[in-house]
Amino acid sequence: MTAKEYLQQYRESMERTAEIEMHLHELKAEAIRLKDHEGQSVALDEAVAKYTDACDEYGHELNRLAVLRGEIGGTIDSVPDKRLRSLLREIYINGKRLVQIAAERSQSYEHICRRHGDALNAVRAVHGNLE
Repeated sequence: MTAKEYLQQYRESMERTAEIEMHLHELKAEAIRLKDHEGQSVALDEAVAKYTDACDEYGHELNRLAVLRGEIGGTIDSVPDKRLRSLLREIYINGKRLVQIAAERSQSYEHICRRHGDALNAVRAVHGNLE
C-alpha cells in the first residue's frame, strides 16, 4: 500500500461512518414513527429488532474505523516537521485539495505539490512499511 492510499483511508472511513450513522438514524426514526401509532406493536417490534441488530452489526465496523482513524492520525502526528504535519492534516483529515491549499497559503500549486511529496516521504519514514 502506498503512503497516499494509507492516508486516504482516513476520509474513506469518515464517509463510511457517516453512511452507517445515517442508516442507523433512519432505522431508529422508523421505530419511533411506529411507536406513535396505536395498533402497530408487531411492526414496532420488528423495527426495534431491526435497529438493534443493525447496531450490533455496525458496532464492530464503527470501532474498526475509529481505530484506523486513530492510527492514521497518530502517524501524521509522528511526522517531525510541523509544516508537513499541517499539510497532511489539511489534505487527508480535512479533505482539502492541493489547489485550494495553495490559494489559501498564497503559494504556487507546484510548491504545494512538492511539499506534499515531502510529506508523503515523511509518512513513509515514520510508518516504515509503505511504498
